[in-house]
Order: sequence, then structure tokens, then C-alpha cells
Amino acid sequence: MTDTPGLPFAGPVPKRPAGEITALDAGSPLLREPVVITGASELMSEVWRWTPDRLRELIGDEKLDATLPGPDGTFAYEPGRALASRPLPVARFFDDMADPDGPRWCLQQVAVRDRLPVLAERLDYPSCVPPELINAVNLWMAAPGTVTPLHYDDTHNLFAQVSGSKTFYLFPPENLEALYPGPLNTGAQHLSRVDLFQPDLERHPRTGSLAYRSATVQAGEALLLPAFWWHQVASHDVAVSVNFWWRAHVLDVLCPGFMRQLQSTAVQEDLGALAGTFELGGDDPVSGAAELLALLADIGESRAADALARSVLRTAERRAPADARAGALLARYPEPDPRLVSDTVAYLSEGAFSW
Repeated sequence: MTDTPGLPFAGPVPKRPAGEITALDAGSPLLREPVVITGASELMSEVWRWTPDRLRELIGDEKLDATLPGPDGTFAYEPGRALASRPLPVARFFDDMADPDGPRWCLQQVAVRDRLPVLAERLDYPSCVPPELINAVNLWMAAPGTVTPLHYDDTHNLFAQVSGSKTFYLFPPENLEALYPGPLNTGAQHLSRVDLFQPDLERHPRTGSLAYRSATVQAGEALLLPAFWWHQVASHDVAVSVNFWWRAHVLDVLCPGFMRQLQSTAVQEDLGALAGTFELGGDDPVSGAAELLALLADIGESRAADALARSVLRTAERRAPADARAGALLARYPEPDPRLVSDTVAYLSEGAFSW
């Protein structure tokens, strides 16, 4: 594997001091593009204390799931197949990292609030992020030379680099089709099928039109990474990181990845999962569906709105069989029709059933 992507370089991600990072509420212009935040200790204090020595002291005996990359340092994710892992004491991880010939373990996405109460009780949250929207706080530990493949996340991300450094190779959300995402309704739908370091342009010709940006995040810095931005991540040292994921408002993520995810949601008829991922309609999937349908209609996304409306009505038929209105609407509009969306919004607004 080469050291840099085999595509043109569009330039580095800009840096901004923490004092310029204000509240990251819905609609914030700061959520449009990635930015490296310098002096990130101004935003939160505790996580910067989680150095290798401090983690060894606090959680050295904790056994966490550790994974090994392939020979080239890259983790290969396959649909429907979890990475092979084994329980590894945190102290053993750091011992192996000190051995030049030792295994290159990675501890990925360890849920701090669920798995590590000793850290969770010390945790403070970034002052710029609405705390009620934070849905995950994760600890990451990686060996030098390991690479997480190109993918996107459907939540906003504040990625704090505690020790070591990592480089993010980035593409904007609108590059989705040129990055050949995995099949819908699989665990790989957010993963690119492109080998970024050795792209096969005969197999993936659209990728040849792209250029990447990069951000090297040093210890004491953080990367603000908006939802649906594609990123591949390389560790250069023994790296300890903590990230905060929080729900994005749909107005901030009306991009190809969101529309594709909406299509998957409609097929699976799982609006509850959609409402739990994005900020919309509070915690009530039904009111969230009504709001989202109206929004899609307003912005001219009639195809997505029609598919979602039909998914909602099919669910309503199952959840409220005594109420025949959902089935009647589907029968009235067998073909795509904007009236189906408006009538579905009206039906949902009556609160006729619960998700």
C-alpha cells in the first residue's frame, strides 16, 4: 500500500482555534465542512487526561475487544461479517505497542458510557455540542500504520486526538456515487468499495474525477467532521482518541447519502431507527415522519417523499388494523401522486397510531 491516495490532492482541511467554535446547533455554518480545531482543551477538559499511562492506571485490567488488520494495516469490512476480535486487557495493548515486532492491535469504537464506567463518571462533554443530541462517546486505540477504510457516518462527529496523530482523507457527501458505496440493507452500505490508495479506475471509473482533502490531527487537536463526509483514517503513532457522535438535523444532511439511507429506511419500514438517528420531531417517530414528509415535499424530493409515505402507511396498517384509513390511502393512490404525501401528513398529524 502506498503512503498517499492515488488521486489528486485538493488541499488540506483548514484549522481554527477552539475559541472560534461556537454552538454547533442545527443550521450552523460550521457543520458544512470539516475543520481541525486547535487548542481543543478549551472545549472539554477530561478526555485529554486519558493518555496511555493514565488509561493503564484507570482501566489497565479491563478486557476490551481487540482486532488485527490485514498485512497492509487495513481493516477489511465485509457485508454481514463482523471483524474477528479477542478480549485483550488494555495494559496488554500498550505492552504490545512497545514491542516493535508485536501485533498491531486496534481497539475500535469502545462505548465509554456503556463499557467503561470508570471513565464515564469522569467524562465531560464538548461545550460546543448540544449534550441532549450526543448519542455515543467512543474510545479508540490504534497501532501505528493501521488504516480504517473509506466510509461515512450518519452523525456529526467531534474527534479528539488525545495522543499520537491520525490523518483523515476526506471527500464531500456529494461524491457518493463516485465512491461506489456498498449494497443497501447490509452492514456495508456506508462503506466505499474503492481502494483509495490503489484505485482501480477500470472497475470504478467515476472515482477518477475526484480529488481528496486531508487533515492530520495532532495530540491536543480535534476534527469536526460533519455527517455523511467520507473519510479514511490512518494512524501514525500509538494513537488514543475519543469521539463524540451526535444526531444531525435533516436540514443539515439533505445529501445523496441521506437520501439513500431514506430509501433503505423505506424498504425496511423502520422509521423508528431513522428518528433515533436524526434530529426531527423530538423522540416521536410519527411526528418526525410527518415533519420529514412535509420537508421532502417542500424541497421537491417527490420520489423520496412518496416512497417514505407508502412505508409509513404500510406500517400504520400493521400497527392500527382497526383504522382502515392507511389502507384506503394506499388504494386511492396506487401510483406516485403528491396528494398521497399531503394526505399522509394529515393522517399522521391526527395521532391515529403509535410507532
